[in-house]
Amino acid sequence: MPFKPTTILKLTLLGFVLVAVPLTIGLLSTVYQVDHLAGQMQKTVHDSTQAVESGRLIAAQALSMERSAGQYMVLRDEAILSRYQSQRIQLAQEIERLLALSHDPALSKRLKRLLAREGSLHQKLQEAARQPSQNEKKLTETERLSELVRPIPFDVTRMIARESHAMNQQISQVQRLLLWQAAALIPLALFIAVVFSVLISRPLRRLSAAIRQLGAGAFGTAIDVAGPQDIRELGEQLDWLRRQLAALDEQKLLFLHHVSHELKTPLTAIREGAGLLRDGIAGTLSQEQQEVVQILHESSLQLQHQVESLLNFNLALTQDKLPASESADLAALVPEVVEKHRLAMRMRNISMESRLQPTVVNGAPEQLRIVIDNLLSNAIKYSAEGGKVLISLYQENQKAVLNVVDEGVGILPDDKPHIFEPFFQGQSPSHGPLQGTGLGLSIVERYLRLHGGFIELIKTRQGAHFRVILPMVIMQVPNVGNKVCTN
Repeated sequence: MPFKPTTILKLTLLGFVLVAVPLTIGLLSTVYQVDHLAGQMQKTVHDSTQAVESGRLIAAQALSMERSAGQYMVLRDEAILSRYQSQRIQLAQEIERLLALSHDPALSKRLKRLLAREGSLHQKLQEAARQPSQNEKKLTETERLSELVRPIPFDVTRMIARESHAMNQQISQVQRLLLWQAAALIPLALFIAVVFSVLISRPLRRLSAAIRQLGAGAFGTAIDVAGPQDIRELGEQLDWLRRQLAALDEQKLLFLHHVSHELKTPLTAIREGAGLLRDGIAGTLSQEQQEVVQILHESSLQLQHQVESLLNFNLALTQDKLPASESADLAALVPEVVEKHRLAMRMRNISMESRLQPTVVNGAPEQLRIVIDNLLSNAIKYSAEGGKVLISLYQENQKAVLNVVDEGVGILPDDKPHIFEPFFQGQSPSHGPLQGTGLGLSIVERYLRLHGGFIELIKTRQGAHFRVILPMVIMQVPNVGNKVCTN
C-alpha cells in the first residue's frame, strides 16, 4: 500500500527525506570518486617511485656486471664469475619488476633487449669458463650492457610524465563528472523542495483565507480545505465555527430587527404625545411643565435617531448587493443633506463651504444620502462653536471623490484603528445635542463597500478629514461651478 502522509508533520518529514536522497547520492558518489582517485594517485606515486628505483638499480647493476665480466675475461677468477652470477639474478629481478610497472612500449622493448644481451654475455662467460686457454679478453660493442642501460632513466622519466598526464586527465574528468552531477542533483533537490513547499503551504494558505473569511463576517460560504488529514480536520472545525457564527449573527440581526421595530412604535407615540403637550392641545402648561415636555421631546428625538441607526445598520448587514442600481448625482444629494442640518449649524454658528462638481455614480441614492448625512452629522457634532465644515466633490481617474473636512478636535490616535467598528464611540468630546450610537461610520463603510467604493481617514493638522472614493459614470451635466454657502 503506498505511503500517504496524513499530517503536515509526515508530509514535512517526507519532503526532507526526498530532498536528502539526491543530495546523499551525490555525496556518496563524490566520496567514492574522490576515494578512487586518491587510490589511483597513491598507486601512481608508488609505481613511479618503484620505477625510478628499479631504473637506477638496473643501470648500476648492469654497469657492475659489465665490469665483472671484463675482469673475469682477463683474470679468469672463479670468485668474479660467482659474483656475476649473483648480480645477474638481481638484475633479472629488477628488470622483471620494471616490466611489470612499465606501460611504455619503448622501455619494455629496451629491457627485453637488455635481458637478451645479458643472456648472450652470460653464455660467453660460460664458454670462457669451459675453455680457460682461450685468449679472447675484451668485450665487443654488441656485448656491452652500458649501451642499453644508459637511456633507461630517461625512458622511466618519460613514462612517469605520461602517467602524470594521464592522472591529470583523470582528475579533470572526475571534476567534470562531479560538476555535472551537482548540476543535475541540486536542481532536482530544489524542485522537490519547491513541490513539497507548495504541498505544505497551499493548505495553510487556504486555512488563512478561511480565517480571514470568518474575520470579515462572510459566514455564507462553506469552508472546505483540502490537504493532509490534520488540515482537513482543522478545516472542518473552522466550518463548524462558521456555522455557529452564522447562527449567532442571524440571531443578532433578528434581535436588532425586533428590538428596533418594537421601540419604534411606542417611541412614535411618546414623540407625538410630547408634541401635543408642547403645542398646548391638552391645556396650557406652566414653565416647569414646558421644560419637562422639552426634555421628553429631545429625548424622543435622540431615541428615534438611535433606533433609525439600528435599523439602517441592520439593513446594511443583511445586504450583500445593492437593492437597485440607478444613476445618482452626488452634487444634487449634498445640498439636500446640508439643508437637513441647516438648523443645527445655525444654532452653533457653524459655516458650511461646498465645492461641488457635477458627478454621477451608479448606486442606491438613498444609501448614498445616508453616507453623506452621517459624515456631515459627525463633522457638525465634533466642530467647535463658530467653526467651519468643508465639503468638496470632484472627479479623478474615473472615480468620484467626496471630502468632508471639519475644524474640530479631530480623532485621537488610539481611536483611529477602531472608528469603523460597530458601536465604537471615540474619546473626542462632541458638541451636538444628541449622543450617537457608534454606528454611523460602520454604516458608511458598509454602504460604500456595496457600491464598490471605500472611505479613508486623511491625515490633517486640525479636525478630521474623511475621503470617500466611488466608481462613477461620466455624463454630460451642465457645469454649475463652485458653490459657497455660509451661515
